[in-house]
Amino acid sequence: MSVTPAAELVALARKGMAEGLNLGAERVRGVSVARTPIQYGDLRSSQTVVPATDADLESAVVSDLDYAVPVHENLTARHPTGQAKFLESASIESTNEVHEIVAASIRRTLGD
Repeated sequence: MSVTPAAELVALARKGMAEGLNLGAERVRGVSVARTPIQYGDLRSSQTVVPATDADLESAVVSDLDYAVPVHENLTARHPTGQAKFLESASIESTNEVHEIVAASIRRTLGD
């Protein structure tokens, strides 16, 4: 059974999209880490990317620390370094850049 040209294009596009989503998530993670309060131990280094795959086109930036959400959500805390909503603000402000990263990755995979 041979693969049709359309199916090949879809497979390549999904591969490019997954790669772009992962690069975009790494970008968001980098922006988030720079905004993460440092007085709470390993919160900065705990942020990792759950990668997208060709089959599951969803990536995420996560932390496995039990205090990550309370630190992120506490708007009344005053941090000498970092801020509340460090991941949310990084995600919002990086949206256009992530779109560009994903689009470029798809174009690269499809051979422009």
